[in-house]
Order: sequence, then C-alpha cells, then structure tokens
Amino acid sequence: MRLVLIGGGDIGRANTKYETKEIDEEIVKLTGKEKPNFLFIGLASNFADSYYKTIKDIYKKLGCETGKISNKTLTHMEVVEKKINEADIIYIGGGNTVKLVNTLKETGMDEMIRKAGDKGCVLAGISAGAITYLKYGLSDVEIMEGVSNNYVKVDGLGFVDYMFVPHFSSDAKKKKDLEKILKENNNIKALCVDNCCAIEFNDGGKKLIKSNSNANCYEAIYDNDLILKEL
Repeated sequence: MRLVLIGGGDIGRANTKYETKEIDEEIVKLTGKEKPNFLFIGLASNFADSYYKTIKDIYKKLGCETGKISNKTLTHMEVVEKKINEADIIYIGGGNTVKLVNTLKETGMDEMIRKAGDKGCVLAGISAGAITYLKYGLSDVEIMEGVSNNYVKVDGLGFVDYMFVPHFSSDAKKKKDLEKILKENNNIKALCVDNCCAIEFNDGGKKLIKSNSNANCYEAIYDNDLILKEL
C-alpha cells in the first residue's frame, strides 16, 4: 500500500500561497502513469466545492484527469464505488476528522478505499485527510466545535498503526496535549508532521517529502517523558 500523509500547508485556496508543490508532484509520480485518474474526497470540509476547484487546477497541470466525491455524490453509492475503483490517486482533504471518518465507515467507503490501496492506488491525504488512514489522530475537532481548548485523540481507519499529528510545529500546545495522550496510551507511537512536509509509506518503507527545507517529521513515544525522534 502506498500512502502519502501530508502534515498541512496552503494549496492556494482563498488567496493563500501554494506550498505543497513538491509533495503533489511526488504523488503523481508514484502512479507511474502519464495521465493518472485523480479523485478528491471532500467530505470533511464545509467548503468542498472551492477546495476541489483549487486542487483540481493543481492536478490538471500535473497531467491528471480529475474527479471528486462530495456529500451530494453519496446519494449514488454505485457512482462512488465506480470512481474509487477507477482512481489512480485518492486524495482526502482536510476539515472535521470525526465527521469524515464516521461518513467513510457508515457508507462503506472505508473498505472501498482500502481495497483500492491494496490494488495499487496511491492514497494521499492532508491534515484530517491524512489522519483518516492511520489508527488514530491528534485532532482540533473539540477546538473547532467550541467544546474545549484541547487537541484530542480521535480514531482513524487503521490502515497504519500510528497516531498522526498534522501541523505539528504550528502550535506549542499541540506538543503538550500529545504528551498527555501518549502518557495515558503509552503503547501508541505518533508521527508528528509539520506543514510543507509529508511522510510516504511505500512497500513497508517510509521516506519524507518536503516542499520547505525547514519542515520536519518526528516519531514520538512516551517513556517517562515525551521523546521526539526526527525522521
């Protein structure tokens, strides 16, 4: 299974910079195809249409045919399954992790995506979309919903046995909340990934892709203290 898990970074939407160029290029290269089928899953965001428009433009320039799955598409699950089966790249966008994972499980899309990955489709995701593929994630869902000021542990689909921590260096509190969670769950290992950095899993090995040389990725465990090992 080939996975590209992106910590974050602006993609040029809403007049932001485009920061993930080298990562997007690697995702396309991994397919080994001249004109790959790119499928965007925008179920985590309230702005899925504008999100797709921006990511579509990026991947079309990289030579892809593009398509999307939005909430409207879920009324036709036979169309959803066909799109997933035909995809060379599945890219899951950011947003509300809990909503996203629940939707994927409730519709059976989780198993469709897993089978696509087993058949060679490149599975990519950014922020909440990256959390989705792993067993757990450190999420800002309670902050977004005004429930608390804490980052919390959420469930993913469990394709890889790690916790994913996106936007790692963007907020010092994230490190403190991660330490608390790993102390309470000391069997969990975490991958902490900065914006403009991605970790690629390919045939059991892993490597980093950076679109900013200052971005980093760390493996984190708790052993009497939070231990961060730079990858």
